[in-house]
Amino acid sequence: MFPRIYALEENKECSVAVKLQGDIKVSLRRQVRGGVEAQQLVQLQDLIGSSVLVNAEDRWFWDMNGNGDFCVKDVRKLLDEFFLPKETTATRWIKFIPIKINVFAWKVSLDRLPTRVNLMYRGIFVSSLSCPICSSHIEDTSHLLFSCIMAADVTRLVWRWWDLAWSPLGSYSEWLSWFNSIRLGSKLKSMLEGVFFVTWWCLWNFRNRLLFAAQKPRKDVIFDDIVARSFSWCNARCRSILDFSSSRNC
Repeated sequence: MFPRIYALEENKECSVAVKLQGDIKVSLRRQVRGGVEAQQLVQLQDLIGSSVLVNAEDRWFWDMNGNGDFCVKDVRKLLDEFFLPKETTATRWIKFIPIKINVFAWKVSLDRLPTRVNLMYRGIFVSSLSCPICSSHIEDTSHLLFSCIMAADVTRLVWRWWDLAWSPLGSYSEWLSWFNSIRLGSKLKSMLEGVFFVTWWCLWNFRNRLLFAAQKPRKDVIFDDIVARSFSWCNARCRSILDFSSSRNC
């Protein structure tokens, strides 16, 4: 914890009890200089200054929950707080579409898709950061699903399908701001959100097939796939709530 002070210590086998009995600086081979050395010395003094030793054998002590008892739940909570993203907004969940699409949209909102840029940030080597679809921009989530020319063309068709005034959006945050501002009935708006989730999922699938499939996918069927999947999933899950086929003319 204090490598500079440890390097100055002449008796590197000394115990904490010995250090608590006298001045920490007595056994250092020279005076502590300023900068990092002085900072670490102050931190060490503050750490052990409030320590009180009792006449007992050394033991491990767990103080995560305040009662000294070890609990796996406390470790899990600590790891979750450290690793999981901290979001103040509630997770958006559309019951009219499959779970896998909702999970995918959740990853989009957190920018957790394994795009080429995100893979690079994770330390994974990628031969190119360019978008595999247009090759005109680095492949991040915002470009791939919103500002890429193909994504914009497909999204424009979705807007026309739903009789919406086209407004180009460049990121998830821009989309969310726009979506929250439109005025639709709650059920219809929920279905529209599900259609956008399906759109992103289809665009991502097209990208993956373009990179990994033996046969190159066709761009001209992406919108048809979005309509077909949206109709199939929504019709199966909300038939009693809303007549999807009559709500928007496919």
